[in-house]
Amino acid sequence: MSEKEPPKVYQAHVFTGEYIGQSYADPDPMVPGNWLIPGMAFTEAPPIAEKGFAAVHIPGGKEIWSLLPDLRGTVYQTDTGQPVQWEKFGELPEGLTSMPRPGPYHFWKEGEWKLDAAAQTEGQKVQAFAKRDQLLGDAAIRISPLQDAVDLGDATTAEEAELKKWKQYRVAVNRVDQQPGFPRAVSWPPAPEPTP
Repeated sequence: MSEKEPPKVYQAHVFTGEYIGQSYADPDPMVPGNWLIPGMAFTEAPPIAEKGFAAVHIPGGKEIWSLLPDLRGTVYQTDTGQPVQWEKFGELPEGLTSMPRPGPYHFWKEGEWKLDAAAQTEGQKVQAFAKRDQLLGDAAIRISPLQDAVDLGDATTAEEAELKKWKQYRVAVNRVDQQPGFPRAVSWPPAPEPTP
């Protein structure tokens, strides 16, 4: 390299130490032939970082550059599955993982998310019974005035037929827990079509 060719320098981010690019040293205006290296820049090239890693300068380290895992971004708490932002280089500490929680019935054990099948089944039951109760309430609203007309002897043939359909529907909805796929696969009966 001649005196006129400035040496390449490799710049590290001032706060994170991450390699951010290369540039050239500046000529020293006081000492001809001398080159000024900017702060957080080094003449030694960083190692090539594969995907998931970053070349990082760690002040006081044995080497100028170290290859560290780069897991910055969204990571997940292993106790709740909640996402958090991670801003550091290196391995994640205990209690964090880069794997998102697959669902609300998964828990962290032995380095992976595991399904709690019993909790999942219980949760599906709660959801199915809540939907059942909502549908039963909707059916009761439809049945009540039709039943009043029958009780008063004032129901038309169409109203009596509609009342029967709604009562059959209500019985079917109430029995969904007797289906073989309950609570994972529930076949909800269709509500009766309104009589014109």
